[in-house]
Amino acid sequence: MARESKASLSTPHAFPFRLVERTEVVGERQVAIVLSTAAGFLRRDEPWPVSLVAEALAQAILLLDPPERLDRVRLAALQNVSLLQEVVAGERLLVDVEPLGSLGELRRYRCRATRGGAAVALADVTVTS
Repeated sequence: MARESKASLSTPHAFPFRLVERTEVVGERQVAIVLSTAAGFLRRDEPWPVSLVAEALAQAILLLDPPERLDRVRLAALQNVSLLQEVVAGERLLVDVEPLGSLGELRRYRCRATRGGAAVALADVTVTS
């Protein structure tokens, strides 16, 4: 059974820039839920650009490993970004975030989005905090 996390409110993004809706516990892991609506910006059958998918992966970090101060968090780098399947408006993605390490104020994560159990997108994301 899935349950919503209190962390779901911890993002400075608002519509239409907020791509991650909430967190849920799926099995024994906590994942971020992306509802890829892009309402009004893309046609329902038009695939998301890879940059929008990468942004959704980065936003998932805010919910799954929230920083102490949201006002100081900045996206520093995206590496190894791979879009394995198209994402279109209306689809539901589950995003896993794995911390890889930190150095000073830099934190690095591996983010993986799935749909129906199949990998959709991957990215290594570095943020400052």
